[in-house]
Amino acid sequence: MQQKEEKFVKVVFRRIIILKDFLLSGCKIIIARPYWKDKQIMTILFLSVLLNIFIWIFLFQNQKENSYPIILHYNLFFGVDYLGNYEKVYLIPLSGLIVIIVNSILGHLLYLKEKLAVYFLVFIIFIIQVFLLINSYLIIRINS
Repeated sequence: MQQKEEKFVKVVFRRIIILKDFLLSGCKIIIARPYWKDKQIMTILFLSVLLNIFIWIFLFQNQKENSYPIILHYNLFFGVDYLGNYEKVYLIPLSGLIVIIVNSILGHLLYLKEKLAVYFLVFIIFIIQVFLLINSYLIIRINS
């Protein structure tokens, strides 16, 4: 009985090692592509990720423990039109993170075919992060 268990464990460990090697070789292939070596793209992506991290930290530091809802959206024509718990504020940087991931994947896939479109995608990531930072600041300011 113990021999079967030892054999099973060895087979499982071999498969885990094979899977690890496969995943690592795949990561090396992806990182070796020219998209990840383009200095302009990497600079803008780095700045976008820094902005997103800053938004997370900014919202976390300005968090107030309130039992009442806060203003999450304000419109000049209609005034307050969306209230909610403070936790919903974290959807702002989360949406920015999703934009970073999706546009980076699209840019990676399109880089060899359409470089100009990829530069637009990456620049849009940065612009969206700037708008999300402004939005976060205004939500904190309105609720102060």
